[in-house]
Amino acid sequence: MFAKFRQKLPGPKATAFWTTAATLVTVYRYNKQESARRLDEYKQRASHAALETIGSLDTPRKVHVYVAVPMSELGTRRARQHWEKYILPVFAAGALDYEITLVNETETENGIERVVRGGVHRLVADEIKDRRRRQLESDTDNEELRLWRAALDERKAENERRELKNKLGVEPGMSALELWKEKEYPGVMDIVAIGRETWIEAVNGVSDGAVESLNMEMPPLVPLDSEKSSTPEQASQPEPASKPEQNSGSEQTPATEQSPGSEQTNSNQISGSDQTTHMIDYDRFDNHSMVALPAVAYIGHKNLTGWASVPQRIYNFFHDQQNVNEYARQALQVVYETTRRRAHGMEEIEAMGREEEELEAWRDQPSLDIVVDRRVADCLQIYDTQNDNAPPLET
Repeated sequence: MFAKFRQKLPGPKATAFWTTAATLVTVYRYNKQESARRLDEYKQRASHAALETIGSLDTPRKVHVYVAVPMSELGTRRARQHWEKYILPVFAAGALDYEITLVNETETENGIERVVRGGVHRLVADEIKDRRRRQLESDTDNEELRLWRAALDERKAENERRELKNKLGVEPGMSALELWKEKEYPGVMDIVAIGRETWIEAVNGVSDGAVESLNMEMPPLVPLDSEKSSTPEQASQPEPASKPEQNSGSEQTPATEQSPGSEQTNSNQISGSDQTTHMIDYDRFDNHSMVALPAVAYIGHKNLTGWASVPQRIYNFFHDQQNVNEYARQALQVVYETTRRRAHGMEEIEAMGREEEELEAWRDQPSLDIVVDRRVADCLQIYDTQNDNAPPLET
């Protein structure tokens, strides 16, 4: 009888297989449950910020999240998954409003596609420069700048109408234009940089936006598709050199003699190639005073790529609690404004997220350097995401 029972038992190899499989499934399920429990704990801590009351005239907080392409990647897919898994749930629990910008600029050279860096840098710098320009325009003695702003807003509105017309194929109505245009946030949105590469571009953009020239060129009109589809015979006929160029609008005035009131009255008849440009001189009104700069928060993203990172990725698959602790904790610091403080000099700014550069994804990649003006470094505020200073969970 015992011999028959022994024959039904699995062999050593089958026993080792099923034991290993059961152990892996158990460890994986425990990891999922423990990761969810820890994430819920950070969400509960963030939910207290959602219950805080604000004044009837106060503007709710809003942050601008920038996501650049991680090193050794050609898209933002992994960074977006990182944002949705670890950071977004904490922001949502804390009722923190946000605007996210995914910056993915690539170019192809000799059949090889590569990432073009600097998009976050440019966007951040342009936003701060625009705030500086509007501060100059608000001065009572700068009526000329206010006239140029009115002309600039009119040009931007016309370009938006033309872009929408090119997309729809028909003339858009006012309701479509209002849906197309985003409402501007009345306050200063703090910046959340996900990953070391985004952090470097963000702080460099803050520095350049605070100290660089404010002069800007009047943007040209966006050409309509109907203007692009002119007959080849008309495009190939050269005009006599002695014949002066004629425009149906009022932009035929030379750029050096143009005034804010000389904007086009019939912009639909002006093609993009027939326009003259004008440089709006803001610098002669600038007193170089420092505007309110946004605080910058760093949230890590250790992008694991390559064969050398396979063991670490397997370990993370079965032990993701450490990532939840790190990234959700950093997101929690952004939810609470009390964790914002002045940076401790250039040393702290340069050290933020430096451990990411030791990963294989950063090897053989162009180096990114932090270049921040000393005046900006002395007053730049950051969120202390390296420590847990958020209010604890009430028991």
